[in-house]
Amino acid sequence: MDFSLSSDEQEFTESFRNFCKKEISPFAEEADKTKELPGSHYLKLGEAGYLGLLHEEEFGGQGAGVFLSTLAMEIISESCGSTFFSAGASAGLFGLPIKHFGTPEQKKKYLPDIILGKTIGSLGVTEPDGGSDVSGLSSLAKKSGKDRYILSGQKTFITNAPNADYCLVLARTQDETGKEKGLTHFIVDLNSKGISRSAAMDKMGLKASPTGALFFEDVEVPEENILGKLGKGFRQTMQTFNAERLSLAAYSLGVMKACLDESKSFSASRKSFGKSIYQHQGVAFMLAEIYSKYEAAKWLTYNTAWEMEKIESEGKPSMSLSGKCAACKLFATTAAREVTNLAVQIHGGAGYMDEYKVSRLYRDTRLGEIGGGTSEIQKLIISGSIMKES
Repeated sequence: MDFSLSSDEQEFTESFRNFCKKEISPFAEEADKTKELPGSHYLKLGEAGYLGLLHEEEFGGQGAGVFLSTLAMEIISESCGSTFFSAGASAGLFGLPIKHFGTPEQKKKYLPDIILGKTIGSLGVTEPDGGSDVSGLSSLAKKSGKDRYILSGQKTFITNAPNADYCLVLARTQDETGKEKGLTHFIVDLNSKGISRSAAMDKMGLKASPTGALFFEDVEVPEENILGKLGKGFRQTMQTFNAERLSLAAYSLGVMKACLDESKSFSASRKSFGKSIYQHQGVAFMLAEIYSKYEAAKWLTYNTAWEMEKIESEGKPSMSLSGKCAACKLFATTAAREVTNLAVQIHGGAGYMDEYKVSRLYRDTRLGEIGGGTSEIQKLIISGSIMKES
């Protein structure tokens, strides 16, 4: 394994870190209070090259590898979790399936503006009656006539639903006789007739990243908007979830790094009994735990990103890494929850106040163990994967 970066990659990460400090961090606290990201964030992230990191240069992307992208996700997560989630849902959860499974026409139509931040995408899988049970969803797209489908159903807990332009919707499909054709992804224009949305939901954390529900009532979707092949949506979703789980691990690293920095600064400046509190054994031990958990999660995440990049460079699907991506997410998100708790404890009463960053980090990190499949689902994936090994 070689985690070293080329000079161009080093230049990008340094430039992007400076960008986040200047353009993302200063707005994070206000965005959390107002529950709204600055509209310019998408355009600025597009200009900075972040939204196009994993996308092909032909459509305006950077053509970068998974490892560099993982580093960039860690960097932006140090600044603002809400920005990470909304940008990731657009360029990642919506954009990457189109990159991997879309036709040349679909890529040309949707990806350039997503990469530039001019349009916003989302992924619609979760439904009110089921979360992790993807195979049991009830949204239905039935063939109608020669070249269209009629989509009906509901999706919920969808990042960017209140303001997205497009949604990649997973639905059961039927032919004109009612025969089941499996799960299929449809690229749906959310301005189409028959679609309504909920207002942004009130949440514990990540308040500036809008989450909502989408309602589809006899929505006409042209057959050309099928992503990939009819009935292949389940496998496409599982591959997309692998990338999402790695990204959630990267997010957790950013949160832990921010907690470490905030805790070091606070414990050096805060005095008690005549000395800085980091000099007291109780606080010193908590700092040591934060550092150790961050370092352990970092190298598991980096290793998984390196392996995924290697597999994808060989033109192979990442499904063989399902167990490792699940383990990476499980370990990193659990560690992030523990680390944010320690950071708040180090800050004492101040950590309970919203004016301190660790309060926001504590609230924001909780979704990590739920989104992309709960920790319990990850354990099932991991155990299934290791039992298949010879």
